[in-house]
Parts: sequence; C-alpha cells; structure tokens
Amino acid sequence: MNSNRTLLHILLVITFIFAGLSTVVYLMMGAMLPMVQNYYAANPSVLPEQFGAAMERMLEVPRTYYIGCAMLYALEVLGAAFMWTLRPAGFHCYTLARLLLIIMPLLFLGRGFVGIGDVMFAILFIFIYWSLLRQLGAFSKKEVDENNQ
Repeated sequence: MNSNRTLLHILLVITFIFAGLSTVVYLMMGAMLPMVQNYYAANPSVLPEQFGAAMERMLEVPRTYYIGCAMLYALEVLGAAFMWTLRPAGFHCYTLARLLLIIMPLLFLGRGFVGIGDVMFAILFIFIYWSLLRQLGAFSKKEVDENNQ
C-alpha cells in the first residue's frame, strides 16, 4: 500500500510541474497576445520566413483559447492537490480538466491540432490515477479516513 502512495505522489509531482508550468505559459500568452499581434503586424520580417506562417497561425488564435487553457491547467493542478490527500474530487477535477484540454484545440484550432500522443497520455494518466486512488481507498469514505490518520 505504501508503494502505491509513493507512486501516486511521484505522478502527482510530475502533474504539478507540467500543469503548473503550462498554466503560467498560457496565462502569459493570453496576456501578451495583443501586444505581440501589434508588434508582429508592424514588423512582419522579424522572424525568418519558415517561422512566419506558424507565428501568423498562432496569432490568429483567439485570446480566450489561451486563457481557457490556463484555467484548465490550473484546475488540473487543483485536482492534483486534492488527489495528494486522497480526495476523490481531485480525480474528478483532474479528469474534467484533461478531457476539456483535449477538446479545446478541436473547438478553436481544428482536428489537425489534437495529437494522438496527448490523447494517449491523458487516458493513461487518468487510468493510473483512478487505479491508484481506488487501491488506496480514496473512493470509499471509511478507508480514506483510516489512510489520513
């Protein structure tokens, strides 16, 4: 049982790192998007031509996409924090955020921007978290009370 808790904590630290950094990056992109759009419109030759098309596509994405993704990554961090203390609500927050993060590119960017790797990792982490939390008794109230004492 102790090794399951250790594995859970290792995976949660990975989630904290990646989701936390993603929250900051997407917030920065959402906050700086208008400034970057104005700068790039005034200076289109700043980037080499091979990066120009990618930059133009990135600047066409609505600001709400970046801010929405930041909020979902923050929800993922919150879910991980709850899972740390074996609260089932954490699993549900994490799962909801992960699934919505897969849907976001479909809504704003199109099917070509959803990677199969993203979907596979989301399914893998959701399954592993569910399995570990179930083994640790997070989904049954009595066992959670015993584990937290």
